[in-house]
Order: sequence, then C-alpha cells, then structure tokens
Amino acid sequence: MTRPYRGGERQRSVEAGRDKILTAARDLLEGDDGEAFSIDAVARRAGVARMTIYNQFESKAGLLEELFDLLAERGAFARMSDIFHEPDPDAGLDAFVALFGEFWTASRHAHRKLRAAAIHDAELESAMMQRNERRRFGLAELVKRLAKKRALPLTKEETVNVLFVVLSFDTFDALAGTNRTPKDAVPTVRRLVRLVTGA
Repeated sequence: MTRPYRGGERQRSVEAGRDKILTAARDLLEGDDGEAFSIDAVARRAGVARMTIYNQFESKAGLLEELFDLLAERGAFARMSDIFHEPDPDAGLDAFVALFGEFWTASRHAHRKLRAAAIHDAELESAMMQRNERRRFGLAELVKRLAKKRALPLTKEETVNVLFVVLSFDTFDALAGTNRTPKDAVPTVRRLVRLVTGA
C-alpha cells in the first residue's frame, strides 16, 4: 500500500530538484556578478552534484533548451497564440515586434551571457540557434499572410531572412544602447519591419 505514495514522493522530489536546477541556471544567467555559465556553476548554485544535472537534463544543451522554454513561458510568449489569430498580418507583425521587445528586455542579461559563452561552446551555440529558429517559423507564417495582402519588395524567403535579423536580440540590444531597454526600441524596429515589407 505504500509503494504508490513512495512513487509520488519520489516524483515530487525529482520535480523539485529539476526546478531548483532551472532556477539556479536562470539566476546565473540573469545575474550581474560576472560568473560564466557552466554546468559546474549551475551545480554550485543549486547545491547539487554536476552528475545530477546530467541525469535530469542529459546535457548542457538539454538544460538550456528547457531554460529557454521557461524564460519564454513566464513572459511575453504567453501571448503568442493571440498574434497568429490576428486577422490583419500587419497588426500581427506589430504585435510580434512588441513581444520580442518585451522578451529581450526581460532576459537581456541572460542573452548577453549566453552569446558570450556560445563563442567558445559549440553545444551552447547549437542550443541557442535551435530555439531562435522558432522566431523564423513565426515570421514565415506572418510573411505568407502578408504576401496574400500585397506584393512584397523582396521574395518571401528574403523577407523572412531580413526580418529574422531585424527581430534578433543583437538588433534590439544595439538599438537600445546603454540608456534604454530593448522594449524602448520597438517603435524603431516596427519602422524597419514596415520598410522591409513595403507597408
């Protein structure tokens, strides 16, 4: 009679440990203490052995993929479905730009650290690229709708490629500079998007 209870307790313990590791990873990325992101650094912050992290997430990429999802789900990305239900593709693109302005602002420190670390870590770079491709997928859908509304200055593929760059963290971060946030750059990015799409 006690086995289901023990199984439930074990599952709750595993989930609590997983949450603890993800929280430590997020805090490490969003902190200003200059500590580099690594499995060892996450393990120290979470108070677990590094093998515990590998047992839970299999690899650094696995940990980061789940962390990216956590960063997205807790913020602006909760409204993503509303964007794709917007009947006007131009309004949808405006909302898409605003969403990324909020997302890059909420996780600005994390993305700066990740980009710096990815220069020397192929696994980390691969994980970041895979998650960033979600932006391309969303843009491809919006551009397809735009092409039905009007003739585009570029081909659909070229339009998606340019918009992918325009909506990247690097673009928002550079436009914001040191005195503003990526969210403050949303009006400028919207103007760039309209130029690219011939609005």
